[in-house]
Amino acid sequence: MFLKEIHFPTGLPRFLLAVILLVCLSPSLSFSLGDIWVEIERFEGSDRFAPCKYCGRQIKTGRIHRDAETLIKKSVQDHLTERGIGLRESKGASPFINILVYRFEERKGGNFAVEKPAGVGFHMHLMEGSVMGRVFVFDEDQQALSENVLKIGKFLRRGGKWITAEQLAEEGVNAGLDYLLEVME
Repeated sequence: MFLKEIHFPTGLPRFLLAVILLVCLSPSLSFSLGDIWVEIERFEGSDRFAPCKYCGRQIKTGRIHRDAETLIKKSVQDHLTERGIGLRESKGASPFINILVYRFEERKGGNFAVEKPAGVGFHMHLMEGSVMGRVFVFDEDQQALSENVLKIGKFLRRGGKWITAEQLAEEGVNAGLDYLLEVME
């Protein structure tokens, strides 16, 4: 048998080491493998007011749009991706976010005039196993500027128009992720 020596280019080990360090230490890639699992469920109950089954806080239930979970999940995915965090495919033992949707009512009307504004209500629970950490509550019905002049900043950020339930939920998801994820940093 003949043994042949294999010669690697002299820069190859250094190049591979640099690539490995870059991938492991890059902040934009550090969460790319899917860091957090998100569970979204709708409140099942007919009572107008009921306690949340996770945190016990009172919730004001309402109609829930048939696509509410899908719309919220897409918003969560988008906002996590913006933060460089991926979604895990399974619950596991690591922290996860549970979102309980109890109201997702679409507006009746258009951008500049409505019969009924959009309203969205959900709780976001940061959980580790069965232990609850933080809770973020989002429960909002859009109001006309004439009903609450103190919310002029919100009115202007929304372009001075009536928004959809999906847009309202997106605002809530973004604020909720800011709040819940600050303890994980």
